[in-house]
Amino acid sequence: MAIKKVMTLLDSGSEITYGCDVSYYQGDINFETMKASGISAVIIRAGYGTATTDKRFVSYINAAIKAGLAIGVYWFIYAADTAVAMLNAQKCLEVIRPYREFITLGVWADWEYDSDKRAGTLTAEYRSKIVHMFNCKIETEGYEAGIYSNQDYIQSKKFQPWLISLYPLWFAKYASSISSHAFEGKNGRPYMWQYSSTGVGKVHGVSSQNLDLNKVYVDIIPDASVPPADTVTDSPDRVKAADNPYPEPTRSIYWRAGKGLMYGDDVKWVQWHLWRFGLFLDKKGIPDAGQIDGLWGAKSDEALGIAQTRLGLKQDKICGPASRQTFKET
Repeated sequence: MAIKKVMTLLDSGSEITYGCDVSYYQGDINFETMKASGISAVIIRAGYGTATTDKRFVSYINAAIKAGLAIGVYWFIYAADTAVAMLNAQKCLEVIRPYREFITLGVWADWEYDSDKRAGTLTAEYRSKIVHMFNCKIETEGYEAGIYSNQDYIQSKKFQPWLISLYPLWFAKYASSISSHAFEGKNGRPYMWQYSSTGVGKVHGVSSQNLDLNKVYVDIIPDASVPPADTVTDSPDRVKAADNPYPEPTRSIYWRAGKGLMYGDDVKWVQWHLWRFGLFLDKKGIPDAGQIDGLWGAKSDEALGIAQTRLGLKQDKICGPASRQTFKET
């Protein structure tokens, strides 16, 4: 999936999607069960402050990717000034960078009462500038940044109207009906509504007793994946081994039936070469870069075996040092 730089609001009257948001406090999560329960989107806390990654972020986001959920992330901001807000954003970007193409539901700035408690006395204008600084930094790396806000921060103008109107709004109000304040964000509509904090955890595969639930008003269908240098479709000879945009694996890549799939950007490094060799084809027999999905399954396994045979390598269907070296030299 390619990074979706701009979230697309559903047309009015369209069927909405249900989502949830999770952090370390949700404990163990079975994301396959979550998806089967009717949850299609998950917003995962990546961390907070200037130095802390959520203890479960890496395991959560990888499992959510494997389950096929639409993914957004949020960062809990602790900052008393705009300089520290920048450090919050830099840490957030560092944490989420390996998963950037899977994050299609935005990066959300989360400023709440605890943020104010730690920051001390702030004017509404300066609080707004802190959040704005955070989002500006997030957007420099191509993500769409949004704001999580409860009704109080909008209604009492703890966040200035200019800030709320500038960004997609993830609105929090635990009620059966939404509020007019939810429509003060970008494009005059909420992007998500956190309408409950009492979802039943076990129903959704979560070990915590309760779970935040959201209504998602964004089209969660991911963009088509078109990795860099997709010129192989028109002219295979123009694509060289050195053009591979993904990191070379430091582990052996292989598939075992019945086991969890290996995944990640290093898997894409191998798949990119298989695509370059003309082994990832669409139904018309044309090289298809959309199959570089970072998930190492049966199709990648079969293609690797063919590549090893063609290149005079041992056909063990394991992409280890020997195969990688040959791929780089071919």
